Amino acid sequence: MACAKCSFYMPKNSSKSQLLEGKSNLLRLSQEIPLSNQEVAEINDGVDAVDRLLKLLADVATPAGPTPRQLNQPR
Repeated sequence: MACAKCSFYMPKNSSKSQLLEGKSNLLRLSQEIPLSNQEVAEINDGVDAVDRLLKLLADVATPAGPTPRQLNQPR
């Protein structure tokens, strides 16, 4: 997750599904396994990094033209 935490890292739009899956796995890990406080902090740090990357992708245009942020707006 070191690259994901770097402010210069720009994820590819094609990595969005991998980021969502990774976030889901981190959250599941924190629920299913007894963890120390340090391990919980590391998981939370990873989830925060993935959320930041997903926010960066919210303004990247899809092949059809609109961005994910535009697609998620109510009509």
